[in-house]
Amino acid sequence: MMTALRPDPVQRNRIERGARTSSFMCWTCGSCDFECPVNIATGCLRPQKLVRMANLGFLDELLDLPEIWYCLTCRRCLQICPNEVKPVVLIEHLRKEAVRQGLYSVQILGKFKDLSRRFQRVRWHATAECLQSGAFELSDSTWNEWLEKPVPEIHDVIDNKALASATDEFSNKVATSRTAACFTCGECSSACPVSCERNIFDPRAIFRSVNLGLMEELFLSPSIWLCISCGRCTDACSQLVDGKTMIATVQKMAIDNGTVSRSFPYRLEQAEKVIYTRFLRDIDALFGFNRPHTADKGAGVKPAAACV
Repeated sequence: MMTALRPDPVQRNRIERGARTSSFMCWTCGSCDFECPVNIATGCLRPQKLVRMANLGFLDELLDLPEIWYCLTCRRCLQICPNEVKPVVLIEHLRKEAVRQGLYSVQILGKFKDLSRRFQRVRWHATAECLQSGAFELSDSTWNEWLEKPVPEIHDVIDNKALASATDEFSNKVATSRTAACFTCGECSSACPVSCERNIFDPRAIFRSVNLGLMEELFLSPSIWLCISCGRCTDACSQLVDGKTMIATVQKMAIDNGTVSRSFPYRLEQAEKVIYTRFLRDIDALFGFNRPHTADKGAGVKPAAACV
């Protein structure tokens, strides 16, 4: 017989005082679940579920959940919520509480941050492969290779011909995002949850390339597709540069002018299901979570996570 879980008002108030997430305002509309990039790719992270558990005061159960370590802290859940509930703030609080209670060591936390950083390498290499070919499969050896393989630095000298390659259409469309106001202070890169290594994804470098008119270089770059549309660069910019919209504009233009295949977004979406699933498996292994995994026949996953 299953044990009935009883709400704990004391723990609920403790969570809310510590995190200040306004979780009591949640009406379980599910907007956060549909916006979360990890949930979109794997179905394994439901911010709504965590908020409801916090409302019931299930602190110990929350601290035991693998899901609190799956979050990318992109804050898309916070931005979409009509009632201004802050699931990502709750998750950040729970992570700190887990470490404070000694459930996980500082060393494990450091390894987790390193894995998250190297995961962006995998995303870059997977995107580059999707740009070049239609099929995508990910073996364990390829996964481990991409984790360790830094993205190559570009040392090419920018010539005048490249600077003059931007069309009027390109210049006019990106101008609406106020990119010209950027003075490369780096606020965007500091706020971006994806910007871990400059060669992989650096909003400041992308904005600089736009200002220099390096249209073709941008269209051919895997980096522009690593943006997870969280808008934190836009929120952080003191010059009101709308980086989120600008990157989306460059992506659309790359497809519209034929540089990138129209089938590429779909191929990338399928690839992300594979690599995000593999990422969660490594998180499980790092923290010692005993979560069941099953074979997945889709998209070349070797084994994929089974979310319960």
